[in-house]
This record gives sequence, structure tokens and C-alpha cells, in this order.
Amino acid sequence: MFTKRLLLSAAPVLVAACGSEDLSGSERPDQQASAVAAAVSLSPTSDVALTKIWGGGGTAPIYALVDDGTSFAASDGGSTFARSAPGAATASLTLGYSGAPAGGASQVVVNYQAWAINSGAGTVRVALYDGDTLIGTGPARALSASQQNLSDTFSGLSVSNGDRLRTELVFQNTAGQGSLVASVVWIDVAPADDGAPTGGEPVVSDKLVPRNGAWWGAYTPAGSAGWNWKLAMERFEEKVGRKVDIVYRYHDWGTTDNGVFPDVHETAQMNEGRILHLSWETRRYSAGQDVTWTAIANGSQDAVIDAAAQRAKNAPGKFMISFDHEMDNTAVHGSDGPDADYVAAYRRIIDRFRAAGATNVVWVWTPMGWSGTRSRLPGLYPGDSYIDWLGYDPYNFYVCNNGGWKDPATTFASHYDWMHEPAQMAWHGSKPYILSEFSSHEDPADPNRKGAWMRGVVDALKRFPDIKAVQVFNSNATLKSPCNLVVDSSSQSVAGYAAAGSDPYVNQPHD
Repeated sequence: MFTKRLLLSAAPVLVAACGSEDLSGSERPDQQASAVAAAVSLSPTSDVALTKIWGGGGTAPIYALVDDGTSFAASDGGSTFARSAPGAATASLTLGYSGAPAGGASQVVVNYQAWAINSGAGTVRVALYDGDTLIGTGPARALSASQQNLSDTFSGLSVSNGDRLRTELVFQNTAGQGSLVASVVWIDVAPADDGAPTGGEPVVSDKLVPRNGAWWGAYTPAGSAGWNWKLAMERFEEKVGRKVDIVYRYHDWGTTDNGVFPDVHETAQMNEGRILHLSWETRRYSAGQDVTWTAIANGSQDAVIDAAAQRAKNAPGKFMISFDHEMDNTAVHGSDGPDADYVAAYRRIIDRFRAAGATNVVWVWTPMGWSGTRSRLPGLYPGDSYIDWLGYDPYNFYVCNNGGWKDPATTFASHYDWMHEPAQMAWHGSKPYILSEFSSHEDPADPNRKGAWMRGVVDALKRFPDIKAVQVFNSNATLKSPCNLVVDSSSQSVAGYAAAGSDPYVNQPHD
């Protein structure tokens, strides 16, 4: 968050996916076919709801106009289609299906063809429903006059009756004229399972991505536990009623104390089955000094990197590292060097870790997720061959940052949706997402509001299934005024967080 350096310098510092594909000009790739190897493909069989939707190319019901079969190769070339009413700012098409596999569904891939006509322009977004209950939302996809073959994958589902599945295509026409069009709509439904791997797919990938749902993690300070970080996390776990999947910690650039990782507490936590996520910061807290990205990029810090790589190599398993999380925060990193040097520094770190054989490290890239620095992010990204997870830090700061109240879905959506826009997908690939930090301020006027916010976190995650891990920031901060972000800011907050943490979606097997 914005004041991380101040927070950490006060004391020693000893982590359903909605994957998205643009499949224009091709059939579904091997990766997608593997993910739904046991799936049943279903064409729509009913019009559930139509809002400002017109048919095109025929007089049949809308669902029949968009039923060209269950492959893009079967397309009739747009001869029949559904379109938004001319000039309508918003339109939506909800379709029903039948013939799903018995026993429910654990994954659904929504496939559709979309484009704009008559000078229309805007976006289309898929929403997936179990009956009337929203269970997933895909990214907004920008449309042009060129027909695009699109697919959104919703994983980690617990749908008891696949025939209750509904897909909604929501069109937002920003041109004030023309129409947005959809055709060739079908879904691939994978049957529910008992959580065991299918089709050779492991429960947890080699990059520590859970096959279903999301990891539930936390950062909690250790000052009250005598800087025993393991004890501090155990006290937190006892309070919220569960063991966390991911332990999040911050380390500095020193060669002793704060800079040594994994430390004895972290090693013990890994041996007990927790995943470790470390943020490695360009700061020597004991000396009050910054190490610049430029210094790391030019090789003068190689000894520090190489020593860390050897320790990482000897760790008892795989773990995650972020380098200078919130690197786009100029209040913290404004004197660390140009953005290009951040990229060069991060690449140098990863290259030297790999050369040392520390291939058990999974690399995370975590900007703030603030709209004010988005223009810099393409120039701060080290590249898909270096980065395994994409992170960001969404908060509902409310009055402590002079903002309005935002529910979890609104809090998480802005950066997630922006990163999924086609223009942004041009500079980064499809990756799992992690909320490296998240939390909410209390509402002084409503003691139940933060508890309800915490309780709603997992339902919100199901709308953004590319988010495969979340880490609550169980500490306070000061922005415009003090922010009460800790989980135990109230009994209602603890109860809400505990209720969210009991959801099966964030209780995934580790092996």
C-alpha cells in the first residue's frame, strides 16, 4: 500500500479463474481443450431474457440465431446473429441451456463470436449464472468491425445442476450509433468432481496455482509476538478459525536479519504446509538506506542476489517472491531509478536465481493497481518469460483516503478489468492474479459494514476467477487519516472474515 516503507521501517522485518482467450482465426488451443477434456458442449436452447436485443438474418428465436454449432469452424459467417438495438448504450442477451452432465459442473467455458457494425463501438462482457445467482464475470472485451472468436473460462465452480446454467452477454455501446453483435454462442461444461486431478492436471500447478478456487493468505505483524513471526501467524489463525494457505512477509535488501530469507520461522511454516510469499524490497531498514534499481541492474549488487539465490535453492519447497511490490508508487520508489532500470533489475535477479539453480522460486509482479499510474505499467513489466503471477493491492480505504465506500467486487474490479482489456493483453499474457494486499477501513457510522464487506470477499472473487490467491493486510496505515485495516478492528469484522474463509472456494487442497 502507499505507506509501506513507513510501516516497515518502524521495526525489524524478519501471499472461479476466469481465463480469457481471443481465439480469432483459430480453433480452441490445446491448453483450453485439455482444461475441458471431459466437457460436454452445449448450444443454447432458450431465451431467458432480452434487453434491447434485435435478431439479424432470420425470424427464428434469438437463441437459434446464435446457434451455429459448438465450434468456431461451424460459424455461418455472421449470416444470423443477435445485436444490440441501434444506438442503445446498454443491451443484454441471457441464454439458457439443457443437456448438461449429470452431477453438476466444476468448470464452464463460454465461447462466442462478437463484433461491431454500422460504426458501433464498445465492449462485451460475459456473466455466468447458476439460475438467478451470479457465479462469474469475464473481462470487458473491446469490439471492432472485425469478427473475434472469444472464450472465457470459469473454474472452481460448484454448480449442482448444469441445466440451470445461464450465460449473459452484456453490450456497452459507447459510439451512440450502430450495434454490437454476437453469434456462434455455446458453452463447454466440465462435470463436477471430487477435487482429484483429471486429465493429468495436478491439483496445484508447478507455479503454485490451485486448479480450482483460490488460496487464502495473510500478512500480520509480529511486534506483539516478540517478533516471532510464526507465533504471530498462529495467533491470527486461531482468531479467524483456520490455517492460512499463504504466509506473506516483507524482507529488505540487507545481508543479515531482515534481508535473510527464508528465515527460521518461514522455513517452519513451509514445512507445515503453508505457501510462502515474500516481498523483497530495495531498502536496508537497519541502515535507513535505499538500494537503487540502477545499482542492481548494473551488477553491483550481484553478491546480495547470489547469496539469496543459494538460500532460496535450499528452501524446503517452492515459494513466491515479489521484487519491490508497488514499484509504481513514486512516494516510495521515486528515487530508485527509471522504470527501465526496474525491469532490468528484476530480470537480472531472476536470471541469476535461475543460473544458480533456484528454480523453486515463483515470481510475482505487483503494482499498486491504482489508475493514476497505469500508463507506466507496460514499461515496468519484465515480460511473460520472467513473471508467473500478476498482483495488485486493492483496498476499500473509504474516508481514511477521502473516498466513497466500495464493496469487494467494486474494489477488485477496476484494475482487473483494465488488465484484461485487449490493449493491455498485448503487453502481458494470461496469468494467474494475486491480491497481494487487500482490506477495508471501518465505517464509523455503521459497525456492521466492514464485517459485511469481509463476508462478501469470496463471493466477489467468484466473479473474477483469474484471481487465484488473496492476502489480507492485517495491519493499519495512515493516508489522509488513520486507516483501520486490521481484521480484528471489530468483532463483526472478525466474524465476517472468518465466514468468508470457511467458503469451499478458498479451501483448496495443496497436494
